Amino acid sequence: MTMSPEGAPRQRGLVLLNKAEKLIIDLAPTIDKVPKHQRYRYAARLEDALWDLVARIIEAVASGQKSKIYRIEEQLRFIHSLLRHGAERKLVRPARVGEAAQQLREIGAMIGAWRKRLQ
Repeated sequence: MTMSPEGAPRQRGLVLLNKAEKLIIDLAPTIDKVPKHQRYRYAARLEDALWDLVARIIEAVASGQKSKIYRIEEQLRFIHSLLRHGAERKLVRPARVGEAAQQLREIGAMIGAWRKRLQ
C-alpha cells in the first residue's frame, strides 16, 4: 500500500506527536519529584514547555508551514536547556536528563528530515 504525498506529513506528525507525548509521560514522575520550593517555578515551566511542544507539532502538521517547523526546533532547544538547568541545580537526575535528551534528539532528527523535505 502506498501513501500519497499529502498523507506523509500527517503520518510523520502522528509519530512526532506520539514521541512528544511519550516524553511527557516519561518525565512525569521526575517532574512530580521536584522539591516543593521549585515545583511552581521550575517544574511547572518544564511541564508547560513539554505541552507547548505538543501544541507546536499539531500546528505544524495542520499548516505545513516551514516556519512552524522551525518553532518546534526552538521549543526542543528550550526544553533541553530547562533539563540541563534542572540537572545543574540537582532538581533532575543527570541520568534522567540524558534519557530525555536522547528522546529530544530523536524528535529533532525527525523534524530536521521533515524540514529538508519541504525545501
